[in-house]
Amino acid sequence: MIVQRELLNQIKIFIKRKEFIAITGPRQCGKSTFLEIIRDYLIKEIKIDRESINILTFEDRKLLAQFESDPVEFVNSYLSQNTGKTTYLMLDEFQYAEEGGQKLKLIYDTVKNVKIIITGSSSLEIKGYMVGRILTFNLYPFSFKEYLNAKDKRFEKIYVEKNKMVLNWLFKRKKPVQKIGQDLFADDFNKLFEKYCIWGGYPAVVLSKTTIERKKVLNDIYNNYLLKDIKGLLELTTERNLVLLAQFIAAQISNILVYQNMSQASGLEFRQLKKHLNILQETFICKEVSPYFKNKQKELVKNPKAYFLDLGFRNNLLDSMNNNFIQRTDTGAIVENVIFIRLSELSQGRERINFWRTKTGSEIDFIFKINGYVVPIEVKYSNFDRPQVTRSFIGFIDTFHPRQGVILTKNYWGLIKRNNTEILFAPVYYL
Repeated sequence: MIVQRELLNQIKIFIKRKEFIAITGPRQCGKSTFLEIIRDYLIKEIKIDRESINILTFEDRKLLAQFESDPVEFVNSYLSQNTGKTTYLMLDEFQYAEEGGQKLKLIYDTVKNVKIIITGSSSLEIKGYMVGRILTFNLYPFSFKEYLNAKDKRFEKIYVEKNKMVLNWLFKRKKPVQKIGQDLFADDFNKLFEKYCIWGGYPAVVLSKTTIERKKVLNDIYNNYLLKDIKGLLELTTERNLVLLAQFIAAQISNILVYQNMSQASGLEFRQLKKHLNILQETFICKEVSPYFKNKQKELVKNPKAYFLDLGFRNNLLDSMNNNFIQRTDTGAIVENVIFIRLSELSQGRERINFWRTKTGSEIDFIFKINGYVVPIEVKYSNFDRPQVTRSFIGFIDTFHPRQGVILTKNYWGLIKRNNTEILFAPVYYL
C-alpha cells in the first residue's frame, strides 16, 4: 500500500525549476517510496515520458563506483537522446557518495537538461558546494493525516477540512468557520491520535497488522539504525554510551536539557557529548529546540530542549509501549513532542521554532515564527468546556503583543481576543 505524502505538494512547484532537489530524513521514513510517488506525479500530471525518469540507488555499489569515478559521464549515460528534453535522475541513498556535494556541483555546472533528485538518511554534506543550486526538503515518518490515510479514510476527510481551517487561520489569518464548543468527533479522533502517539509514524509500523509486528519493526529500526548506522558514524567500539544518552533524552522530552546531567547519565565528557548529540540530530533521531528571548536578563537563554522525530522510536527506546494513554505519566510530553514534529513538517526549515521560559518559571511550549511574526502555541491535552488561558500565556501576550496565539486542546474549539491578540482554541489532532 502506497500512502500519498503531504510533502509532494510542497515539492510540485519546484519540479520544473533548474535547481536540484534533496530529500532528507530518517531511515525507514519512506524516501525510496516517495521517489516512486514523484515519478508517478511526473508521468500522470506533468506528462513526462517514463523513459525520461530513472530511479537508482547507491546501495548498488556498482552504480556508486561508476558515479564516483566519473559523475558527468555517469549522468550523461542516462540522458535522453532527444536534444532539449529534460531527463529526471533520482539518486536514492546519496549519503554513500564520497564528496557528493562537489560531484553534484560539477554536474549542475556542466550537464544540461537534467534534473537530479537525491535522498539521504543523514544531513547531506552538500550545502557548501550547492548554494543556490539545490533545494532541500525533509521527509518525516507519517504525519497524522498520512496515518489516517492508511487507517481510516472517513476521518482523513474530516481532518483535511478542519486542518485547512486551522492552517488558513495560522498562515493567512482567515477566521475559521467552526461552531464554538466541543468537537463533534473528539472521542473518535482521540482514540486514533493516541494510538499514533504511542506507535509513531514509521510507514512499516503504521502498515503492520498486529502489535507483535509493530514491535518487531520498531526493534529492527532501533537495532539497524541506532546501534549499527550511528555507532558506525561515531566509530564506536561499544554502543553503551550512545544508548544511555538516547534513553536519557527520550525520558527528558519537553524538559530543558542540562549538559552536566546528560554527561553523568551517558558517561561522556563534554566534547564527546556534543559530538554524540550532533550525530543524533544529523541522523534525524532527535532535534534540539533553542529558547526564544529578547530580554537576556529575564529569560533563560542557554539550555535547549530536545524532541524525537518519531514517538514510536522514542517509546520503544524506553520500552514504554503502554497503550493506556491516559494512565501514562508522560502523556503531556508525548503530545507536545507530536506537535513539535508537526510544526517541523509545516515549517520545512523556513520558519523558526523555539520555546519561551523566564527565570521566574513562566513558559510557553512553542514560539512559532511565521512571516516574521511570532505565534505562541500551548499544548493542553485536556478537555475544555470554555476558553482557558494560562498566566504564562497571558504574560507572553502582554509582553510581546503577538497578532495570534494558539491553544491546542483535547476537544475544544474557540476564538477569543485579548487586547489585540486573537487566540484560537482547536483540538490538537487537527493541526
